[in-house]
Amino acid sequence: MIHVKFCGIRRKEDIEAVNRLQPDFAGFVFAKSKRQVTKGQAAALKELLEPGIKTIAVLVNMPAEEAAALANSGIADMLQLHGDEDAAYITKLKTLTQVKIIKAIRLQGTETDNTLMKDAEQTDFYLFDTFLADIYGGTGKTFSLSLLKGVQIEKPFFLAGGLDAGNVPEVIRQVQEDARLFPYFYGVDVSGGIEADGVKDPIKMEAFMKAIRG
Repeated sequence: MIHVKFCGIRRKEDIEAVNRLQPDFAGFVFAKSKRQVTKGQAAALKELLEPGIKTIAVLVNMPAEEAAALANSGIADMLQLHGDEDAAYITKLKTLTQVKIIKAIRLQGTETDNTLMKDAEQTDFYLFDTFLADIYGGTGKTFSLSLLKGVQIEKPFFLAGGLDAGNVPEVIRQVQEDARLFPYFYGVDVSGGIEADGVKDPIKMEAFMKAIRG
């Protein structure tokens, strides 16, 4: 099964759509962004979320103690590191919380990708995203899956970066036809592709789910 994460959830209306459509994960962005939520806002939103849907805190260079507190308080069921967090940071974080950790790798098609992968060896999942200088995520830009050819993948991964209902079936098809990638393909992560005028759009959210699960 392809798991689905709706990221950038920040309103009661977003939660209502999530509960109706049943993606596997709802993402709360704690990094500076137009989608940013506070700890209090995220806690209130999670109270409205159906129990089967897990929450993921999206973080950029947050101190490890603060990141662990989000998880240990129950606000975040998983942590997604989307900044410059290195192996030492991840080692420390693993001593502070038991929740699973996702590390975002913004692909550049250079040896830097493998260096970042090595730094993320202790995490539970990779998330491959589009690289743009000085932008940690939410670019709305896709990347070519050919960038994964030189990357050694030995754990489950999510795909992100400019996904929407129109392009996600083709992305999934390409991964499924790649014997090296497919065994580790865990899920997709979407944010801007399910928005209209800067807010989550229930119609686009539903179309995305139908594009994957019919």
